Amino acid sequence: MQSYPRHMLPTDPPHCHCPAKETESVYVFSAARITTTDRSGTGKMTIDVLPDDTLLEIFVFYRGDNEYFTTKMWKTLVHVCRKWRSVIFASPRRLHLLLVCDARTPVTRLLDIWPVWPITIHYSPKDGEGKENVIAALECRDRISWIDFNELTSQVSEKFVAVMEEPLPALTGLHLQSNDVMGPVISDAFLAGSAPSLRYCFLEGIAFPALHGFVVSAIHLTKLWLQRIPHAGYISPEMMVTCLAVLPNLEELSIGFQYPRAPQINSPPPTRTVLPTVTYFAFKGVSEYLEDLVARINTPKLHNLNIWFFMDNIFTIPQLYNFIYRTERLKLRKRASMELHPWSARIAIGSPPRLHLGFKCDRLDWRVSSMAQLCEQLSPFLSQVECLEINGDPDIQAELQDDMESTQWLELFHPFRTVQDLYVSKKLGLLVALGLQGLTGEGAAVVLPELRNLSFGGLKPYTPVQEAIGPFVSARKLSDRPVSIARWEQDPYWDSEDDTS
Repeated sequence: MQSYPRHMLPTDPPHCHCPAKETESVYVFSAARITTTDRSGTGKMTIDVLPDDTLLEIFVFYRGDNEYFTTKMWKTLVHVCRKWRSVIFASPRRLHLLLVCDARTPVTRLLDIWPVWPITIHYSPKDGEGKENVIAALECRDRISWIDFNELTSQVSEKFVAVMEEPLPALTGLHLQSNDVMGPVISDAFLAGSAPSLRYCFLEGIAFPALHGFVVSAIHLTKLWLQRIPHAGYISPEMMVTCLAVLPNLEELSIGFQYPRAPQINSPPPTRTVLPTVTYFAFKGVSEYLEDLVARINTPKLHNLNIWFFMDNIFTIPQLYNFIYRTERLKLRKRASMELHPWSARIAIGSPPRLHLGFKCDRLDWRVSSMAQLCEQLSPFLSQVECLEINGDPDIQAELQDDMESTQWLELFHPFRTVQDLYVSKKLGLLVALGLQGLTGEGAAVVLPELRNLSFGGLKPYTPVQEAIGPFVSARKLSDRPVSIARWEQDPYWDSEDDTS
């Protein structure tokens, strides 16, 4: 499960107040001139004669992909010269100027000095003491644009949330994160149950039983990330869909649970709820919950699906299959990549990948068997895959493989009937080669029937991999379906300095 995208949150260093005077380095910067000269040496132009509109566009370009012009960015520029200061201070909306406060910001003193701009508030235990500064910043209710609290404990969250039981009408971004096992619980008094300007909501390890009443007012919400939901914050699939149905602008949705919990299965309604603007959907939990959820929704514009299941040796996902089938942009891709890590497995389909499915599992034979089940149920979406990668990290052969049967690899390959190029990382090379070794006669042509090229990471002549794959190559040649063997130079898990295969 991917974590929330940090680049979307306004950030700044701990000390974000304006310096009292210009530093020497800033004076050097202001004295520098950008000059352009034609061949005759005439027509010179210096940056100090650029019109205000041009300078403003340069500052916008300097902001880059950042949504906001935070204190760290603008406080240096405004001390270059009076003209720059004037242009920046006169364009707070165009530049998205923002003040950043944290536990070490003397808010009470500095807010009287700073311009009246939107405020973002950050807190993390690593900031040390200074909760009173955060609380002082929270008192500026009409100016708070972002709240970003990390590693909250239940005790600390109670202090902050108690101050946040009144509306914050300008709040556009909210990120609350906790590592507590039980997780802090937010009551229905949070923000007086209203968030009219909220666009980004990230809750991680936080229980929010009153979520439905809260999102009803958040009609502008575009990103909703609910990660590591504790038991106290469990939301049924039916209630989750009810929450989503009132968000007409939602683009990104992430739902993840801290612990496995299967829902009480109810029959889905005769009509599905359409989420017309969702383009990204991530989920982490049990397959039963996801099955119940996706049976109730349609996402016509979805183009990125990221699924992580809790450990489950048997996957039955017909509703997920139908959900993908109803989503045009997720179907029929020509490239796929598997990853078999020491404690998990996943498959990514597409180039760039748009469909990700993975699960936790602590034995290689179970991972291969479960992946084979997963791929078999999704086989129609794998019917046009022409290039397949199978990767494993460097520690994978440290596991005990006594129970691993070679036929399990053949089951894994069964859905990939159109694969022409197969790439296997070095650490899995021998296991895959042994799996194919026993195929003789027509059996060698049934598995991966269109295979033309087979590449192994770190492959060298006269090694166990080369010897093990020999019978398969010979059998394919006799069946008039020859396969060429090569070395995979781009193996992401092969260290060329330790090439001992």
